[in-house]
Amino acid sequence: MNFNPLNTSINTILSWHHQIRLIGLSFVVAVSISCSFSYNNMAIAQDTSEATFSSPSHLAKAKIDNLEQLRVLLISEEFLSELKTLATQLEPAVVSKQNMFNSTAIMSMRAEYQSLLQVIAENKNPLAFYHYTLHAQSLLKQNVDKQSKQSDYKQVFKQEFQQQLTDTFAAMSDEELVKANAALGWSVPRAEDYLLNVFKKYQGLEQLNTEQVIDIIVNTQLYIVLAEVIPFTTSLFAIENKQRYLIEPEILITTATGVELAATIVRKKNDKQKRPVALQFTIYADVDQHINTAIHAAAHGYVGVVVNSRGKRSSSNNITPWEHDGEDATAAIDWLSKQRWSDGQVVMYGGSYNGFTQWAAAKYMHPALKTIVPYAAASPITGLPYENNIVLTANYEWAFYVTNNKTTDPSVYSDWQLSNQRTQNLYTSGRPIADIDKIDGKANPWFQLLLSHPSYDEYYQAMLPYQQDYANINIPVLSITGYFDGGQISAIDFLKRHYQYNKNANHTLLIGPYNHFTAQNIPRSHEGNYQLDEVALEKDTEELTFAWFDHLLFNKAKPKLLKSKVNYQLMGSNTWQHHNSYEQLNQQTTRYYLGSKADKEGRYTLTTSAEPILNAVSQTIDMTDRTEQRNINHWSVIEDKLNEPNGLVFVSPKLDKPMQFAGSLSGYFSIAINKKDVDIGYNLYEQLPDGKVFHLARYISRASYAKDMSKRQLLVPNQKTIVPITNTRMSAKLLNKGSRIVLVLNVNKNADAQVNLGTGKDVNNENIDEVGEPLTISWFNDSQINIPLSPWVDI
Repeated sequence: MNFNPLNTSINTILSWHHQIRLIGLSFVVAVSISCSFSYNNMAIAQDTSEATFSSPSHLAKAKIDNLEQLRVLLISEEFLSELKTLATQLEPAVVSKQNMFNSTAIMSMRAEYQSLLQVIAENKNPLAFYHYTLHAQSLLKQNVDKQSKQSDYKQVFKQEFQQQLTDTFAAMSDEELVKANAALGWSVPRAEDYLLNVFKKYQGLEQLNTEQVIDIIVNTQLYIVLAEVIPFTTSLFAIENKQRYLIEPEILITTATGVELAATIVRKKNDKQKRPVALQFTIYADVDQHINTAIHAAAHGYVGVVVNSRGKRSSSNNITPWEHDGEDATAAIDWLSKQRWSDGQVVMYGGSYNGFTQWAAAKYMHPALKTIVPYAAASPITGLPYENNIVLTANYEWAFYVTNNKTTDPSVYSDWQLSNQRTQNLYTSGRPIADIDKIDGKANPWFQLLLSHPSYDEYYQAMLPYQQDYANINIPVLSITGYFDGGQISAIDFLKRHYQYNKNANHTLLIGPYNHFTAQNIPRSHEGNYQLDEVALEKDTEELTFAWFDHLLFNKAKPKLLKSKVNYQLMGSNTWQHHNSYEQLNQQTTRYYLGSKADKEGRYTLTTSAEPILNAVSQTIDMTDRTEQRNINHWSVIEDKLNEPNGLVFVSPKLDKPMQFAGSLSGYFSIAINKKDVDIGYNLYEQLPDGKVFHLARYISRASYAKDMSKRQLLVPNQKTIVPITNTRMSAKLLNKGSRIVLVLNVNKNADAQVNLGTGKDVNNENIDEVGEPLTISWFNDSQINIPLSPWVDI
């Protein structure tokens, strides 16, 4: 059966969509969100063979210092022939292990178009590969026209195919058109930037392993397909949307204080009914993307609106991240609620930075605001660039991205190898993080401003709800995040503070095996090398959001995934679980203690009974040694064996029955150090009966802020002290009978974050020359670690 998008049931085609805006195979720079974390969204299946391949000779000889030189290489028939040959040399067993993202690209590179269309047609989510479908269909049709010996076959094809697509788009419902548009919402320039980095990475290698070959093939073919398809379809979507909607992309809202806010407003044409406003408030100024966002809201029966932060687009004010978004969003809500087409109700939604702006607006609680739906919500102090008062180096470039011009500056993230080199240079040099812009060679005043506020002080309290502000947030809130989401710590922090200060808060949480991108969109089949349960794929964040709005405003049915206040996908069980309270969920724990005696492999016991005599396990760490890194973040979810070369490994007894791990760790570490401060961390795993490990959670925390994020309390050297385990990440997985829980304790010392040298000075200005003697840290066996475990009952 051939899959033809021009005659196949559109409901089948549009069963799934993903709003990809960015490109990457094993490194995705999330520049449409509030951070620059990398996520292994499109991971390559691990290579189990020892095969090696000769690197393409034309890649080795090419000069590819810039995009123009890259384009010259990509039109080389000889180079593309080399890649096709490499693709055909891949063993079937290797190809069969690849996820759909990789296997479709390999088949496309091999020109196996009929087979490719068959595979896509049989996939649960065919729309995810709509770009490959259209590309394959076009080439097959061109070949037919060519064989008919029409000298102008390419022009004939273009005209016929364009008309067919035009007719197809015109026949779609509003929602179907939105999904088709989103499925083809890839960024060709991002794909090109990424491919340039991939080629630079491998150009100097004479031999490539299987993983590297697949990396080159997949990213090359992805770019080729996108460059052919996206410009062709984008113009057709724009024409059809103008037939259906009144699109006002350049509205300027002037507030009572004289602040100008650029807005994009979309309404259905010839619609005389007053409707609620669905609002996103964002610093990411991209008018094309705003139009698509607002169109989706209009397709659901709302007035779709995207308002930009002050200074962006047509606003004449200075660009000011974070500080004024709450008051500006509130002024926008007031203006929108009073327009002739508004029914006076405003709902807010959106992810990451756009999640932050919702909480910032909720601080002021305008009466027209009826609900907020923040996904993967960011916060500058609990998530980015700080996590538990530790500065993360990955967020350094973000300020340039949003402040370099009136829109956004994608060039900031175009060279990820340079970004990696910068953070590595900072780490190996031992210079303070305050010097990072000196290493970079250009001033970064916004990053420096955040560095000047390492505590949860008045600066953050003024821009976010603070203490009693939460008591006034009496509207329903739906928070969405993921176990692998870098922003989860902020999302959970907002939830906990909301309930802390408002016992009657109406706050619902949905969480599953999603990263920062997929938490905001539609999940893929894999997170890294972990294949998600089928039920985890049921979450479509925007559809869930509009169903939530409809439920609250129009008394429609509540979304089926939201059965209780806490809704989580239990990995490995293929079920969604539901609980009435996040606090109560985390009270279902088993208390563990640290054993102090090592076995023959150097591992210690994680035990449910405390040892009768106080004892400790110690580490000595040379903070000047930058050849090693500690407490690193593992991007592979599943590994063949535990890979923790320098942490203290504590292992539980085997589980005698399946157990549900659901929630976050709590308790405290009892430690003593010979310094005044230390950044501690852990990695938590399930060790399966076969020895493989599944990564459950990672933690970093600054000891001097663990008791109070707003006040630094230095440790007394060589004095035993209690350090609370606070602001931990949630995860949920069905643990197997016979598995063990593995906790690896360490000092957080790696290139992903600043390094705390323990001098007691401002860590942002600590220099490696001030280290003094090596750090000694003792972990006492009266530490209490509460792990959220409960017996598994399969209902």
